[in-house]
Amino acid sequence: MEFPQSDNGKSIFLVGGMNGAGKTSVMEAVNICLYGERADNIFKSINHKELAKGNAFVSFELEFTTDSFETILVKRTWSANACEHPLAKDLVEKLTVVKDGKRVSVQNKEMWQDYINSTIPKGITQFFFFDGEKIQQVAADDHSEVLLKDSLEAALGIKYISRLADDVLYIKQEERRNFVDVSDEDIEFKESELKKESRKLKDKQDELADTQEQLAEYKRQKEEASKRFKSIFSIDPESSEVIKQKEKKRISLSSQSSQLDSQIKQLIEQYLPWAMAGQLFEPLKQQIEKEHTAQQGKFIAENASELTRQIVYTIDNPMPLTGSPLNERQKEEIERRLLALFSGNQEQVEKILNLSDRDAARVLNKMEEIEKSDILQLQDLISQKQEIDDEIDNIQSSLQSRGNSRSEQELFDDLQETMESCQIQIGRLSVTANNLQEEIRIVESRIKDIEIELNKLYDRHNSSQEKKQFIDECDNIANMLNAYIIKLRKSKIQLLRDKTFEMYLRLSSKADLIKSIDIDEKTYEMTIRDKNDNVIRKSGLSAGEKEVFAISLLWGLAQTSQLNLPIIIDTPLSRLDSVHRDNIVRQYFPNAASQVIILSTDTEVDSNYFKNLEPYLSGAARLIFNRNQQLTTVSEGYFWN
Repeated sequence: MEFPQSDNGKSIFLVGGMNGAGKTSVMEAVNICLYGERADNIFKSINHKELAKGNAFVSFELEFTTDSFETILVKRTWSANACEHPLAKDLVEKLTVVKDGKRVSVQNKEMWQDYINSTIPKGITQFFFFDGEKIQQVAADDHSEVLLKDSLEAALGIKYISRLADDVLYIKQEERRNFVDVSDEDIEFKESELKKESRKLKDKQDELADTQEQLAEYKRQKEEASKRFKSIFSIDPESSEVIKQKEKKRISLSSQSSQLDSQIKQLIEQYLPWAMAGQLFEPLKQQIEKEHTAQQGKFIAENASELTRQIVYTIDNPMPLTGSPLNERQKEEIERRLLALFSGNQEQVEKILNLSDRDAARVLNKMEEIEKSDILQLQDLISQKQEIDDEIDNIQSSLQSRGNSRSEQELFDDLQETMESCQIQIGRLSVTANNLQEEIRIVESRIKDIEIELNKLYDRHNSSQEKKQFIDECDNIANMLNAYIIKLRKSKIQLLRDKTFEMYLRLSSKADLIKSIDIDEKTYEMTIRDKNDNVIRKSGLSAGEKEVFAISLLWGLAQTSQLNLPIIIDTPLSRLDSVHRDNIVRQYFPNAASQVIILSTDTEVDSNYFKNLEPYLSGAARLIFNRNQQLTTVSEGYFWN
């Protein structure tokens, strides 16, 4: 369906249709094509016959021309692809936007939708595409316009400027989140800290240089005394501490030597005679063992007869071991064999020692005691003592080389004292130098850290100044926008009031009784006043007057918004009396917008009203619904034209 627009004042396109023919669907289709719809709602609206065939394809297409003469084509489709029995969840939405014959090169549906919203903002279309229900909503009660505040601000252009101000403040908050304000005082403090640490470093370095100079002097003095000592006494110099340690060691070694000497003497006295016979211990043990074994064999042989009888008796008593008692012949044979065994195993051993068991045990114990004693280590003890005595002699020799004469002894002590004094100072100054070097390292590290912090402060100072300027600019912009919003709201509300009142005077049957319409700048609540400046409550108006007021407000909004959008009106006259219908047909429709699309039944815009509108018509069409096919078609011309 095309809606041509004429330049000769013919701004109205009239679409006729009986109830149920699809007039409201035309306006709904425009909104769905532009802004989309839930898949389940689309599914419910699909023709049942087509759905039964498995056809779940739905397509909406809208082409319009912008103020900059760009032709925009919006196409939105839903399809269930190859589903045999499609459901609502199977519907997949696809959106295509074509500008001047070229598809808009955006990556996803959200970006396409943003493009559409920027071209025709959704929040304000309700004031351009409306039906009787929207009129009733605006005319509902005394405060209905308050509920439309956001939409009214969007239509007046205030909402978007307010959102811009909020966005500027949001950007400001984001900048402040990571913003650290670095002042000149912060930099001056850090610079003074750097100077303080630099002075400390210089003092430590000077102190280290003095310490190293003293250390070098003491090392030189010690080296001179050492060379003189060595040239005079022909030995390497030793400190008194070393001499003391040597003396301690000599005393300790002498004590060890004495202990070893006593141990050696004791071993000699107790075990030496026995130890000299140590090589005879093993043959002696063997002889004692042989004589002991022979003595046991002799005992067994002497008691063989008695042992044999006891063994034979034990075989049969208390119960026979062979299953049945032995007969006499078996007993005699066993006794004969046992006697031969006991008598035949005696080894003839020559008795040399002839010791009793007690004496033999004493001899064996004594030999074991000697073997476990340290007597066999006597040679090792003697060698160990000799090594200790040699070391004692060497220590005594080194301690006696301090000079023979008194003068040599005094010189020895003086040089020794000089070297020891220098060594003490060298140790002390070395510790001091090491400590100073560590302190210098710490101060140098601290200086590096301060320099890094200072450089960061310089950078952050420059950045913070830029950010501070940016934040200040955000505040200034936000304040300017808010101030502009106040002025714009005041200006727009004044214009809205004038335009609404202008149309209300044209449409109302009580126009001569109305003095003014006021709009609250904060709440958008509207107040109607009569000639006596009394408030006329909307709830006190007739139903027709309420609708006239609502239509006047909608027209005022369209005029105030300065958006060149077409107005689509669905069944606007159904609830109005003849007087108000005449006024709307004659005064509102021709002046509503540069393009007006009226969706009407034959009883709303009847033949008389059609004649009144005919001079302003750019075209007319009729919606015809076929109940058998459940299908609406469009034909050219109105009901009787």
